[in-house]
Parts: sequence; structure tokens; C-alpha cells
Amino acid sequence: MNSVDLIIIALLAFMPISEIRGAIPYAMYRADSLFHEIIGISVSIAFNMLVPFAAFFILDLLDKLIKSKHVPVFLKKAYLWLINLGVKRSLKLRKTSYIALALFVGVPLPLTGAWTGTLVSFVLGLDRRKSIIAIEIGVLIASVIVAIVTYTGIEVLKRIFLS
Repeated sequence: MNSVDLIIIALLAFMPISEIRGAIPYAMYRADSLFHEIIGISVSIAFNMLVPFAAFFILDLLDKLIKSKHVPVFLKKAYLWLINLGVKRSLKLRKTSYIALALFVGVPLPLTGAWTGTLVSFVLGLDRRKSIIAIEIGVLIASVIVAIVTYTGIEVLKRIFLS
């Protein structure tokens, strides 16, 4: 594994669609030793854990932009309606929302990663610190699941084709 592989792993882990689901399998595929595999998985996890910070920053910028005087009134009203609806819904689920957020991010399916988890947290108006902790826990859960599934898949394929 070389530095280009590590850059690709970092980008895959940070990108909204691939995240952990793309970075860990790529890291395991490109690794030529257990040490490189551990490094690749660690880079995947580290860069995916940066997502909530970047996503909240981007969402704050978009929030300011939409609330500015340069945006049409109908768009502002639709945006504020969505945000208010999210806050009202989250009040009912306040105690369990962080556990649900961690589990939502932790299930490695399409559109359930750290980017979407941060967006959900933002729309629901959840506490950022608690949300970031829940999202990070979800990233760790997803990382374990993806690593196990990838390793199992590789071993099954080796037994089928190399036996």
C-alpha cells in the first residue's frame, strides 16, 4: 500500500456516498499485510469521523445563505417550515434520538452514513455535541460491520476460487 492508496482511502471515507462502506473494502483489498490493512482501516475511520464537523460547517453556511435577503421568500418559508417541523418532531423523541442516530449511522446501508446522520441531526435541531458523539459511535459500529463482512467475503471467495 502506498501514499496514493491512503489518499484514495481518505477520500472514499470522506465522500458522502462511499464513506466507510467504500473505504474499508478498498483498504482491505489494497493491503499487502496485516499492518497495512490496520493502517488503511484506521485512515478510513479517522476521515469518516471528520464528516460531522465538515457537514455542520457546510449546513451552517447554507442556513445563513438561505436566511439572507438574496434568497426568494418562498424558499425561505419552505426551509423554515422544514426546520420547524424537524424541531417539533424531535421534541417527542429527545431522549431516544441520540441512540437512534447512532444506530442509523451504524447500519452500513446506502444513505445511512455520517453525512446523512449530520443532516438529520441538523434538521431535528439536536444538540451538536451529543449528535457528534452519536454519529462517531455510529461510524465505529458501521466500521466493525463493514470490516467483518468484507473479511468474511474475501475468505469465502478465497475458499471458492483458490481451493
